[in-house]
Amino acid sequence: MEVGPYRSWGSFWGSLTPVCPMPGSLVSQRGRDLALGGPCPGWRRQRGAVRGALARAGGRLGPLLWLQGRELCEELRSHGEAPLDPFEVFTFHTCSTIARVLFGDLVPPPGELRAFSRCLGELLQVWGHSSVRALDLLPPLRALPNPGLRKLLRLVQHRDTFVEAQIRRHQECPSPPPDTVLAALLGRDPRARGGPLSPPRLHMALVDLFIGGTETTAAALGWAVAFLLHRPEATVSETLRLRPPAPLALPHCALRHTSLGGLPVVAGTVLVPNLLAAQQDPDIWQHPEAFLPGMWVLLHPERPPRTPGVSSSIKLWVPPTTGFRLTPGYPGNTLVS
Repeated sequence: MEVGPYRSWGSFWGSLTPVCPMPGSLVSQRGRDLALGGPCPGWRRQRGAVRGALARAGGRLGPLLWLQGRELCEELRSHGEAPLDPFEVFTFHTCSTIARVLFGDLVPPPGELRAFSRCLGELLQVWGHSSVRALDLLPPLRALPNPGLRKLLRLVQHRDTFVEAQIRRHQECPSPPPDTVLAALLGRDPRARGGPLSPPRLHMALVDLFIGGTETTAAALGWAVAFLLHRPEATVSETLRLRPPAPLALPHCALRHTSLGGLPVVAGTVLVPNLLAAQQDPDIWQHPEAFLPGMWVLLHPERPPRTPGVSSSIKLWVPPTTGFRLTPGYPGNTLVS
């Protein structure tokens, strides 16, 4: 490629017009999701609506988990002694459970749902690739050919087409199930406060619940099974401590001047919580890298616990995150535990 003389690299990059949106904006529909969106009034209303809808649907979660667990066992047994990828199986059944909570009897057929779960897995894998993430840091690179970005565009289109099809199916149904998460978000549940969410917020709320619940749960189940093969007394809490599904959680932005650990934090600073380091801190955990599920329910009260505030009669839980970014599915996570 031949280019004319430029006085500086800045003028060269300035001459290239980006042809695609940044990956983060593309995946989140310009920040309209709960994970990456800013805490504006629309975001707060979206978060409250999602949490309320999940809380009202919590009573249905137990029977759904029992049903999905039976189907999971049947699929695992169907493989016999043939090798299989357990993560793919866990991803599909987690995605199926979320779909049943969201859509009730209008859940899509298994083939369509399995294709969607594969799409979510590929989307997160492609989005996390260095060649794609670099585009958020260096926007001028978007003007250059990038196969990863093209694939990300296709996957986002598949994701959005699936979600929009489910919303239309619910809206066009003469008598849709009233006790689903989607019914509450559409304003059809009389117990829900406020009106329906705007179409973009509604769309991304469903995307958040699928992506935030599918990948993390499947990863936790995969590690739990890996540990169970060697230590049958494994617990969910110890699995999450040793192998958190999101080791760096999500970026947080300081809304005001504050301090953290004695260090000043200026408003607007982006903070990345290192959950993996905190959950394997040698100053807190006696054997930070060892798999010791027994410490979550201490069997010997006479021994003082290493972790401050830990009682011998209290079962502990490692939360996925905290604060405004607390996952809306947190009550469901504790139920699964």
